[in-house]
Amino acid sequence: MGDTAVTDPVAALIVQVNRFGPAAPVGLQFIQQPFPLATGISPELALAALTIYQRRSTDAFNQFHDAGSAAAIAAANLGFINPVAFVTGALADVTRTIAGYADSIGLPNADGTSSTIAGIDLQTVLIVAGLGVAAWWLVK
Repeated sequence: MGDTAVTDPVAALIVQVNRFGPAAPVGLQFIQQPFPLATGISPELALAALTIYQRRSTDAFNQFHDAGSAAAIAAANLGFINPVAFVTGALADVTRTIAGYADSIGLPNADGTSSTIAGIDLQTVLIVAGLGVAAWWLVK
């Protein structure tokens, strides 16, 4: 999921947050310039990561109205009290969530490549799969 050969957990988070920088479409630019790779979570990085995490949860809830997304929104809202503590305490989950969100909306991987399944852009795969599920639902 948008991974490069980064093994440090904080660096992995930074790489994923950077996908939402100047190269992202205008409505998805959460940071003005990429964060340099670092070993610590700065308040700015934590705030950006938490904001992206909350946006993903909100987008999912608006589409599915599920309890898991509602719980993630509530957790993110509480996380804004201390973003560094929230992101540090849920580092793997926040990183995975941001990576999955970036992949699902078609942002280029951190290395500039696109996410693909069998050579087909991931966003196209998701759209076709969604249309297939909708068609199945209508004819069942």
